[in-house]
Amino acid sequence: MTFRNILFLAPLLLAASCGTNTSTDGDALPPDPYADPPDYSGDPFQGFGPVTSISLPAPGGTEMPGEAAGGPWSVQIAACGTLQAAEALRERVGAVTAEAVFIDLSGAYYKVRVGSFPTAEDSADLRNLLRSSGYPDAWSVERAATP
Repeated sequence: MTFRNILFLAPLLLAASCGTNTSTDGDALPPDPYADPPDYSGDPFQGFGPVTSISLPAPGGTEMPGEAAGGPWSVQIAACGTLQAAEALRERVGAVTAEAVFIDLSGAYYKVRVGSFPTAEDSADLRNLLRSSGYPDAWSVERAATP
């Protein structure tokens, strides 16, 4: 077989291998990602009672977690590179204090922050406790409000 024959046969083979869509269901819609699977016949709400009330955030949406309890100031003890490391640290610091421990994602870091206070001065006792409990770099930081 010569190179010329190959050049002649290649487009013919490609054209012969390309088919047309022979589906008889031309008007079919893509599957609904939120619908039950076609063979599912159960009740997804079985075992749950009726909804009797809901709780919505106050209008404005600028309050951040912990702000209502004390304020925007916390004591930061670390900035971790992974969420798993931050969660492990949250568990360890929970043994030192009963204050709430927050994990705030800022850039590429998960910042572990403890407590909620109206001012940096009000966080001084917690900051000193954490420093004496093995977190020497603990410092007061104002947590940004979330929109």
